[in-house]
Amino acid sequence: MKNVILRALASMVLLAGCAPGHAATMDITASFSPSMDNPENNAFTNTTPQSGYCKDWPSSCAPGVFSIELPLTTTISKPIVANDIPRNSPYFALPNKPTTLTVTNTTTGETAQVAFRVTGFSARYTKNVGQYDWENGSFMYPNAPCSYSGASWGAGDWYHFLWKVSSGQGACYKISTIDRTEPSQFFNMSIAYEIVTPDPLKMESGIYQGTLPLSVGPGGDFDFGDNYQASDTELTVNFTLTVNHELKLTTTADNQKVSLQPCALGKVCTDDEGQANWERWMVNRITPELTGRSNFSLSSSGAFSVYLECEQQSGSDCALKSDNTPSQTVPVQTLLTLPDNIVDNVTGSTVSKRRLAVGKDVTKNVFATKSFGQNRAGSIDFLVGQKDVDTMLKTRPDTYRGAVTVIFDPKVY
Repeated sequence: MKNVILRALASMVLLAGCAPGHAATMDITASFSPSMDNPENNAFTNTTPQSGYCKDWPSSCAPGVFSIELPLTTTISKPIVANDIPRNSPYFALPNKPTTLTVTNTTTGETAQVAFRVTGFSARYTKNVGQYDWENGSFMYPNAPCSYSGASWGAGDWYHFLWKVSSGQGACYKISTIDRTEPSQFFNMSIAYEIVTPDPLKMESGIYQGTLPLSVGPGGDFDFGDNYQASDTELTVNFTLTVNHELKLTTTADNQKVSLQPCALGKVCTDDEGQANWERWMVNRITPELTGRSNFSLSSSGAFSVYLECEQQSGSDCALKSDNTPSQTVPVQTLLTLPDNIVDNVTGSTVSKRRLAVGKDVTKNVFATKSFGQNRAGSIDFLVGQKDVDTMLKTRPDTYRGAVTVIFDPKVY
């Protein structure tokens, strides 16, 4: 299954005259819920509140790109002078290579890996004197690894630019071709980012949380050069991913009470067919199997395990008990068939008449949903083999009874 990429644009504020403070924080949230409108969907949806550049200039942002503000500020040390070195100029080195963090299910402890990287950059600057007096022309055209993406102007007094950022080496900067005695002030600085998430269809339901500490300052993950000093030395990104799976089984009262009938190998017979087969046995004495079936409908989007609980047990199977001789029991096999949108978690094969066992085992009978399905048909077959039917016939006339509970458990770990 391919990794899922969630793209976003975060906004960072740069203002002059702020003293160093504590570590800044940014919250990123996303969620997954199944949808019949898009059953193949295995992507998280961004739920981070919108603010910043794309809120102010939505027409400049591509569909699906959004922005959030960050509590970072900077102080400028000295005016920008012509043809100075990059680190004394507007300079922005960003964490544009993937950094991996772990998110943990707050209830179950299950973990998943998430990768984060910056893919774009935006800021507004004031004192827009000589707006075209920059190396390579306008401020809108940066050096690699950045490239022009969009811009907005304000009566010549300020300029708001948007750059794309590749995963190449180096920092983005602009070198002035004139002295700027009134230093440009940058604020509402923004980063576009993407997070690469695991497939939510393979994750348990719940809330996953994790943090990513990013260093701020010269040589750090966010490096604003030597002319602009950041208010904080660390930016902590808090991730919260919410997975809302659906697992719902529905059945009828008739399917909750199954009468096992004598039948040919591999078949399920009606009551009338069963009566005819008993009459045939009276003549040919060829022992039949006893079979029955319970049908159900299943809605699912995640992984789950299936196992048995029994009124009586025989080995790893449930058992039926004789009315005439309560100490006499015979095993009954329980065989599961699932809708074709659900596969074995290990082999990837569809599930047809899979034999179930008593007790939860996280290595067996664990199933994964390939695509969300609602009210898909499945069944549970019950089987008493010929040898055990021979045992039952020794106490005839008799009735064998037992309760079999089939548990669909979304907690697979």
